[in-house]
Amino acid sequence: KERIEREPRAIPPVPPAPRKTAALPAGAAMTPQDLAAIESAEPWTGTLTYLDYTSNRETTIASTLLLERLAARADGAAAWKLSVGYPGEAWENASETAVLSADGRRFRDAEVVSRETLADGTLRIVTERSDEDDRRPARLRFVHLVTPDALVLEKFVRFDGETREFRRHVYRWSRPRPR
Repeated sequence: KERIEREPRAIPPVPPAPRKTAALPAGAAMTPQDLAAIESAEPWTGTLTYLDYTSNRETTIASTLLLERLAARADGAAAWKLSVGYPGEAWENASETAVLSADGRRFRDAEVVSRETLADGTLRIVTERSDEDDRRPARLRFVHLVTPDALVLEKFVRFDGETREFRRHVYRWSRPRPR
């Protein structure tokens, strides 16, 4: 992958996420309009910074994002083709069908635990799910920060049986400039 020159640094610990309650807070649902802001015919460009488990240091590489709305689904859910690319390493590129449930409480197989608009207008959406990371069972938390011109997606991991959560990676993309 195309490396962006940066001195590697150790990852500082991240405080644990607040424990969620059984009931979702009011407003803890997404709408298709939340994602309409990042739909684009041209890829967004930016970086992926990830924790390399071998060295326990962050590495930053170039990345692209393309989000394309798909046809309406019979079950009322909304769907998009989400494609993430890595310039120079096409074999690492990936795409998926990202589904938002009809009630807006699940996105990409994760529960929407919060949705808020920050003072600067940034939309902050947090989703969580149980899954695996590094082939170990874990609780994953995804923080999405959406503005008209930028998207940040952070993934936090808490391995089963542990109390410490840490940031596994962060994508930072910018909207393509008009030609």
